[in-house]
Amino acid sequence: MDKELIFLHHSTYPNASDIFNVDIKPLDKTIEDCIFVIDTNVLLLPYTTSSSGFEEINKAFSKLIKKDQLIIPAQVAREFAKNRPEKIKTLFQQLNVTKSKIQKPTTGQYPLLETLTEYKEAVNFEKEIQEIQAKYAKKIDEILGQIKNWRWNDPISSVYKKLFTPKIIKELSLSKDDIIKELERRNKYSIPPGFNDKSKDDFGVGDLIIWLTILEIAKEKEKDIIFVSGDEKNDWFYRSENQSLYPRFELITEFKNSTKQNTFHIVKLSQLLNILGAKEEAIKEVEIREINVRSSFSEFQTFAQNAEKSVYKWLKGFEPLKEITFNRGYPDFIIKDYEKIEGIDVMVIRNVKSMVGLSRLRERFMRAYYEINEGDYDCFRIFIIVQDQNSIDEIYKYLNHNSEKFKNEFIQILPGIINDDGELNIYI
Repeated sequence: MDKELIFLHHSTYPNASDIFNVDIKPLDKTIEDCIFVIDTNVLLLPYTTSSSGFEEINKAFSKLIKKDQLIIPAQVAREFAKNRPEKIKTLFQQLNVTKSKIQKPTTGQYPLLETLTEYKEAVNFEKEIQEIQAKYAKKIDEILGQIKNWRWNDPISSVYKKLFTPKIIKELSLSKDDIIKELERRNKYSIPPGFNDKSKDDFGVGDLIIWLTILEIAKEKEKDIIFVSGDEKNDWFYRSENQSLYPRFELITEFKNSTKQNTFHIVKLSQLLNILGAKEEAIKEVEIREINVRSSFSEFQTFAQNAEKSVYKWLKGFEPLKEITFNRGYPDFIIKDYEKIEGIDVMVIRNVKSMVGLSRLRERFMRAYYEINEGDYDCFRIFIIVQDQNSIDEIYKYLNHNSEKFKNEFIQILPGIINDDGELNIYI
């Protein structure tokens, strides 16, 4: 008999009388005298914004630092260090693909036309275009060269180096053993946050460390906390209709019980910029980027995991003699035989009509193109897994409308859905 499970609600809500007396200070009454804690996804987001957008983010962080209102958990700094190279790698790949797509015009050699003024003019224009293209390609090479020379001095990291001094970084005081013990307990009983990521290699310890750090900051500073994060998984938020509503009551209660009844809020970076009076165009841009990178909620994660399993089963059924290997990273699977090495990328789209997922397809296509161009793979198949037939139709409309962008004999795009029996139906 598991006594903790039986009395889980007692440990989650130790003071039952407080349940009906929770006083959550409104956000607008909190911002003047609180601590803003920054999440990893917020630090990484500027790698996808314009320079003007990042300038507004820089101003916002600077303003909070001057008022001694900003802290970054050490776990966030470590996660930033881990994920930053992937952002730069993606940028490098996209530029490389852009350069490889440059097509030189040619009017051909037609001696019969050499007396025509129009032909001579066309040949001259051709030379001018080729000269401009050569300069363009050279500039891209120079940019690629600069990216190669970046160590910890890319434009984003350079600004962060000036902003985030050691006093801004908060290290959690708990021992590793205590953290692991608490992680095991929370994962066992699905206590937020972190349990949504317990299937990951680190068992979701990242979110837990950040949360425990937030609690320590609140106790030390004796202030309200506003957590700036784009994470909207259901181990942080109550969700309905694919939208986050408000932070889980377990978190609010734990925060209040661990502090002097202080208030805890979670806002996105775009909300923070709005609060601090950033330019409207920067707020709009950040909102769009947040949609692109927002973490999926658990139901969708389950669907994504099932999609990978279904694709693997489908591949084994159609190609039983080939060696199919699960890959820890990109792509999801690798198929090898005596003729070629093929990459299999499984892409799951939640909402086709939003076009967010479909815009990501171009990035995946370019990534596959780059891997083939580098010689790591001979060909690629990109499986687009959606949740209904209407989404399949939308994908085909998108692909037909953008057929030139996805024309490559070595990359195949295969839309599909998972039926009620868990079988994958592919539409070729």
